[in-house]
Amino acid sequence: MTREELLLCSESMGFHQDSGNSSSNAPVVGIPRGLLYFHYQPLWATFLSQLGVSVRVSEPTERKHLETAQSLTRSDLCLPVKVFLEHVARLKDQVDWLLLPRMISVSSDAFMCPKVLGLTDMARNVFPWLPGLLDPKINVKLPKPQGFAEACGWVGRRFTGNHTRLRKAWLAAQEAQAEFERRVQMYSLDKALGPWDETFSERQNRQSVQVRYRVAVIGRSYITFDTVLSHDLPGLLKAHGVQILTPECVPPDAKEKQSQRLPKKVYWQLGKDLVAAAMFYMERPEVDGIINVSSFGCGQDSFTTALVEHYVTKHSTKPILSLVLDEHSGDTGLNTRVEAFLDMIDQRKKPGRQDLRLQRQQSAGLPRTTHLDNQPESREMHLTVPHMGHLHLGFERVFKDLGVQITMPPRPNKEALLLGTRYSPECTCLPFKINLGNMIQALNQGATDIIMPGGFGPCRFGYYSVVQEQILRDLGYQFRMGRADDPDSLRDMLATIKMIAGLTSKWSSYRLFFFILHRLALIDWVLRRAHWLRPREVERRATDRALRHSLRIIEQTHQIRGLFQARRQVRRILKRVAIDRSRPVVRVGIVGEIFMVLENYANMNVEERLGEMGVEVHRGVWLSDWLNDRFRFKPFRRNQFKWALRKARPYLWDPSGGESIKSVGKSIHFARKGFHGIVHLMPFTCMPELVAQTILTRVAADYNIPLLTLIFDEHTSPGAVQTRLEAFVDLIKRHKGG
Repeated sequence: MTREELLLCSESMGFHQDSGNSSSNAPVVGIPRGLLYFHYQPLWATFLSQLGVSVRVSEPTERKHLETAQSLTRSDLCLPVKVFLEHVARLKDQVDWLLLPRMISVSSDAFMCPKVLGLTDMARNVFPWLPGLLDPKINVKLPKPQGFAEACGWVGRRFTGNHTRLRKAWLAAQEAQAEFERRVQMYSLDKALGPWDETFSERQNRQSVQVRYRVAVIGRSYITFDTVLSHDLPGLLKAHGVQILTPECVPPDAKEKQSQRLPKKVYWQLGKDLVAAAMFYMERPEVDGIINVSSFGCGQDSFTTALVEHYVTKHSTKPILSLVLDEHSGDTGLNTRVEAFLDMIDQRKKPGRQDLRLQRQQSAGLPRTTHLDNQPESREMHLTVPHMGHLHLGFERVFKDLGVQITMPPRPNKEALLLGTRYSPECTCLPFKINLGNMIQALNQGATDIIMPGGFGPCRFGYYSVVQEQILRDLGYQFRMGRADDPDSLRDMLATIKMIAGLTSKWSSYRLFFFILHRLALIDWVLRRAHWLRPREVERRATDRALRHSLRIIEQTHQIRGLFQARRQVRRILKRVAIDRSRPVVRVGIVGEIFMVLENYANMNVEERLGEMGVEVHRGVWLSDWLNDRFRFKPFRRNQFKWALRKARPYLWDPSGGESIKSVGKSIHFARKGFHGIVHLMPFTCMPELVAQTILTRVAADYNIPLLTLIFDEHTSPGAVQTRLEAFVDLIKRHKGG
């Protein structure tokens, strides 16, 4: 099939309604017009139509659909995901099949957004009935990669067993996608999709305006080219004579080259493209300015916007406009901001300004080692690590005994939160802000080295250190940032410990790490016991006093043998807490993002508050379990992640990063064990926990168990948390009585 034949075939299909080249009895497959539709519509539509399947795409989003989108789920998902679910709602009763691929990764060095990872399962749980689901998995990171060829084969076998026909359909789909990717580098996305989408074809008939500006619009295509979500930003810009350049126009090799210049690659597929495109366009003299478009509450955008603004403002002189859009954004306000931005471009184009602007741009090259700026002159290490629960008790005293100069910042407090919030990008999560505040406190105390765990997605945690380092250097601090970017690797952990402690052998590092791990495991055992004692104690606060005494004993241990003695001592201390075994106790499971569960300041002491209300708390996440899943220092303890994955399977099939699997799997476990309620803790905008939150609503309904989701940010007040917990416990008691 030639390119011209392919385009003629595509133009004749009219994918917004049933394909014209299929029989009336052909099965109908629905494709929601949202999210990755704007990237892979030509591939899927061509493949299905070649098999004789009728393809139906939901109609474009309208303003009236936003209210429905908001009502579909009580979770705080970003608007593009809610709108996608609304497209599913409109399609599901009109089609025989619904195409919802499980898109995990399409390149070896990046993931999709956690909400895209959990999209299929969220749709299954939001809607009580759906037609047949076509949900092939696309994950090139697996040992045996599953790409689009395997996904199309899986889908195609639902309609035909003819291998020749399947192969022809796949070849046609490949050619269509390749043609789309060629077109998207020459035209704006709406024009590139025109041959496969009549809605975009109709838009091209609008009267053209003389081009006055060339502006790079850095934003996700499912926002920028959805006229409702973007408030028709492309139309507004074109009316002002703007030629739009998008991330899709940048060649893949150019994006890869730009990504290599970052201290650490962005590991979200679309986010990586956005940052690389901004860095590419900021160096192009023909580009007059950059508009960065993001969605309010988007976890990825909180980081990618910070990176875009940092590199564009620090290493170029191009004007930049950041637009954060949601359902409350007004068309008039948007038009005013765009006009002001274009006026700024006009001012910079005036005679006498252009030469200076170009001269400054040419001298503002991006250094290849931006993460090494402002290093302290001394090589002497003064170490600090941000807090997370009782983690510091595992290593602080151990390192000090070895002569390491280590200064832990104060326990998370109001000052740390205020500092972190002041300098953090908009919509970053509470753990990021508290960590950043801790770092500032420690640097003010003289620390020269920060150790921050990392990783490679899909949760934002793995990219904390890059953005935090960027913020701290912009504030003028001199320090060295050490990243443990593979926290699952025993070799990397031992190398880090060997470097910090100044040890001479790998075996010494292993013994020290083994000792730290077992200290943390004993701390978790003491906390578990305290959770059981607190609702039964006779004397108020007796458990808290015994807990503090026990933790001091563990902290003073110097070797593995001492931990056995410490365990016997803390057993005796905890046994001395007088309890009333006949007292009726409510059992509640606590699940959620690990920092929020472990850090008392962040969750407003939820565990202690519940214990004082007569609630026996059971955590779904423990630090020692998280570590044991990776390093197997307790070989006979089950792998909690794999166990939770099996438990979650009826509701969530694939991990969405963070603790999403554990939040769902442990909640199901608690419900089956007869627990009286579940409390779900999460920071505002946490992407993996938003997936879990959406699914837990269905779990709670199916198991008839009360569920309370507490979402925390810097505005959360202890009084509000206390009130909601009291109401929740009262609800449980009435629920038990009924």
